[in-house]
Amino acid sequence: MGQIWPGGRLRRLGRTVSFSWRRLWRKPVGTPLPVWPAALTPVVVAGAVAIAVLFPIDAMTIDFMLGHRNALTAWLAWLSDVGLSQWYLVPALAIYLAAATADWQNAGYRLKARLTLLFGQAAFMFAAVAISGIAVNLVKIAFGRARPSMFGELGAYHFSPLVVSKYFSSFPSGHATTLGAAAAVLAIWFPRHWLPITVVALGFAMLRVVARAHYPSDVAAGFLFGWVVVALMARMLAARRMGFRPREGKILPEAIGIRRSRPDRG
Repeated sequence: MGQIWPGGRLRRLGRTVSFSWRRLWRKPVGTPLPVWPAALTPVVVAGAVAIAVLFPIDAMTIDFMLGHRNALTAWLAWLSDVGLSQWYLVPALAIYLAAATADWQNAGYRLKARLTLLFGQAAFMFAAVAISGIAVNLVKIAFGRARPSMFGELGAYHFSPLVVSKYFSSFPSGHATTLGAAAAVLAIWFPRHWLPITVVALGFAMLRVVARAHYPSDVAAGFLFGWVVVALMARMLAARRMGFRPREGKILPEAIGIRRSRPDRG
């Protein structure tokens, strides 16, 4: 272990971060890759339609959940915390720091390739969750939707834009945004399994309704928001060949260095 992580870790950390930061701002490589592909538009439109369909039943849904509290809903509410950002930020940061402080110069080819993969993808997972989380908090303030905890007093459709308060931060759901972002990252890593990944992540996100923390439209909006933000981030990096490369005809790019047992048909 001492050969991989000898002394001078902070110095190596500084060099590695500085190098990756410079590459981040270099010009795109090869044929220009549109950040917003044409295929993403119908995805966003379909998501917007789903939000619009859910919006009229928000009141009925949360009224039902408020009247059906039991041990099962309490357990499901606890399980909904899988959408807390720290479950993704902390491990990603730990892996990133471990890879960034390793001695890459004295590592063999295989080890260097693994360190490159861990460094880049851990950094991406951290940035995906952090950036989408910061962005969704700004959107929350812009809408100012009252949370379900205010349902009895204000109903399901009260909005107080630009009010900074936890009681007026229901739309979109932050937990759902985190899960949408994580689902997009996992779909990049395991493209053949994008559908079950999306379904499972969306199922966990919807538990925020069971927890009476959000309305269904909040969850749908948050999940879509997180997924789209990460897709755009990944495409920006793919244009610079930083950890990703474009996939022809696909919204999500390919993660460089992750081997696949057979060609992706998705």
